[in-house]
Formats: sequence, C-alpha cells, structure tokens
Amino acid sequence: MKHKLLPIFLIAFSSFLLLNCDEEQWLRTTCEDGVLATVRDLRGLDGCGFVFELANGTKLEPQMLGYCGTPPLPKEITENPLYDFEWVDGKLVRINYEEITDAASICMVGKIVKITCIEEVLSITEE
Repeated sequence: MKHKLLPIFLIAFSSFLLLNCDEEQWLRTTCEDGVLATVRDLRGLDGCGFVFELANGTKLEPQMLGYCGTPPLPKEITENPLYDFEWVDGKLVRINYEEITDAASICMVGKIVKITCIEEVLSITEE
C-alpha cells in the first residue's frame, strides 16, 4: 500500500512547489544586464592571474581583495561576488563590473574592474 501512494505524493508535492513559485523568478537572471565573458588563465605571464575576456577581445583584470587577519572576515570580503568563485580557464560567465581608474596593475593586459555580479553561463544560447 505504501508504494502505491508514493507516486501520488510525489506528483502532488511537485505540483505544489511549481504552483507556489513566482513565474518571474524562474525567468530572472542574477546579472540581468551583464556581459558575456570567458575566464582566461594568464598566470604564465609575470604578475598576472585570471582575467575576464569579453567577446571583442577586451580583457578585464578583476580587483582582488586580500585580507590578512583573524576571522571573522569583513563583509567587503565575504560579500564580494568573487569570494567563492571557482576559477577555471575557459569558463563562460556573465558579469557586471565597474571600471577602477585609481589602481595600478602589474599584469597590464586590460582595465582593472570591480566585479559587482557574476554567474556561470552554460552556453552562449542561454543569452
């Protein structure tokens, strides 16, 4: 008897979840006005790390915030979109950023930017 009720329960529960979700939430993306970029590993160049390459070839050097001290970490570190980002060469992402004009770079391959939003994109057709 238990096994006969399980499919009915699963269908009812799934329907409940789907009907109670905001339709716009399913369509909304995290970085709505972001641009597509590809993660590039430039660690082989002096003073470089990972950068974001836009479709037109422009490279963006993300500002990385370091922190020396004991926990707890400050909010500007833990709330930074890059805090737990997994850096993988070739990964396709959508980003929002702000250009930083008062900073210098050792790598010097592109503009220095503050990433304000980042999300992984599975394919270009997702755009």
